[in-house]
Amino acid sequence: MGKPFGLAAAATLCLVLSSAGWTVADEEPPAFVIVERTATTGPEIIQQEYANLAREILPKYAARYLARSQENTLLEGDGVAPCCMAILQFPNMDAVKSWYGSAENQEASKVRQSGARFRIIAVQGLPPAK
Repeated sequence: MGKPFGLAAAATLCLVLSSAGWTVADEEPPAFVIVERTATTGPEIIQQEYANLAREILPKYAARYLARSQENTLLEGDGVAPCCMAILQFPNMDAVKSWYGSAENQEASKVRQSGARFRIIAVQGLPPAK
């Protein structure tokens, strides 16, 4: 008797929480990927080709571009601002790892890497404000 009651209670709690707009995904903070081109080694058309591939791949991981720019300004620190940067948003760090390790992204990365060198950094976001 305890087991069916426990399942019913759990189902009721899920219904109450979902009707209030709460989901398990709300507990996970988003994750961001910062892409910095450190050197250009080929024609710019290669990066345009990669961008087209990335635009097809990213939605499969619920990701999107927040910024993509060739006009960057160094506000603090040594050196010069990178010529090209992008910031991507993912629902969580697991999605980042799934995207980065996927066969389709690894194949597209070969295109990207054939015309430039990059630093790619994943950053854990803050939890949603309550």
